[in-house]
Amino acid sequence: MDGQLVIEGNLISYNQAGTGERPVVFLHGWRSSKEVWKDQMLKIKDKGLRMYALDLPGFGASPAPMKPWTVGDYARIVQKFIEKLELKNIIAVGHSFGGRVGVKLAADYPDLIFQLILVDSAGFVSTGRKQILLNWVAALVRPFFRPKFMQGLRKRIYRMLGAGDYLATPELRETFLNVIGEDLSEDMKKIACPALIIFGENDNDTPVSYGERMKSYIRNSKLEVLENAGHFSFLDQPDNFTEKVINFIR
Repeated sequence: MDGQLVIEGNLISYNQAGTGERPVVFLHGWRSSKEVWKDQMLKIKDKGLRMYALDLPGFGASPAPMKPWTVGDYARIVQKFIEKLELKNIIAVGHSFGGRVGVKLAADYPDLIFQLILVDSAGFVSTGRKQILLNWVAALVRPFFRPKFMQGLRKRIYRMLGAGDYLATPELRETFLNVIGEDLSEDMKKIACPALIIFGENDNDTPVSYGERMKSYIRNSKLEVLENAGHFSFLDQPDNFTEKVINFIR
């Protein structure tokens, strides 16, 4: 079932499946949408779960926010979504950027989140050379490239740096820089609910080392590494992923 809600002036599109009592909220990654969870929702719809997959603002059918947002802003919208539907004891599942939102949600609203599942999750600030260059260019050359005739050169520089996420969502560029510039290590240490951390062994975007760090920060957590899987481990190994999620929830 498709639905829409207006939360703090933001139109939020979502899918709902299942009729069970235990609510699961799925959060997608950057440049993704609620549809990415469709197959997983079909796999577990008969497991006594009531599932919701949101289009976070700026993605899918949910319009972008009117001003730059932080991870905390996205977490607050999800919290308002949960409260508006009067859901309790949430199982939050977040992939990549959605994992960032899940971390913030569990840290800031502990009474709402019963279990947390982080899938190939982001949450740390990269100190690699490419990221340093991206941050430097974003901070220093934006004023220089304001004239329209300089736009092409700016795009070539960002492509050279591999900044596809920055280029692909022009209405969210400031938000993107806010998101990747936020280290959630201290938020992870605040999480009290049980957490399952799942990573693909071949994930080059958020490597397994991220999952190991998360496990060391989230005190009641377990790390599972899926073989022959990349950044979208739940799509690469859907049956294995489903089994681990269901076992954790039970």
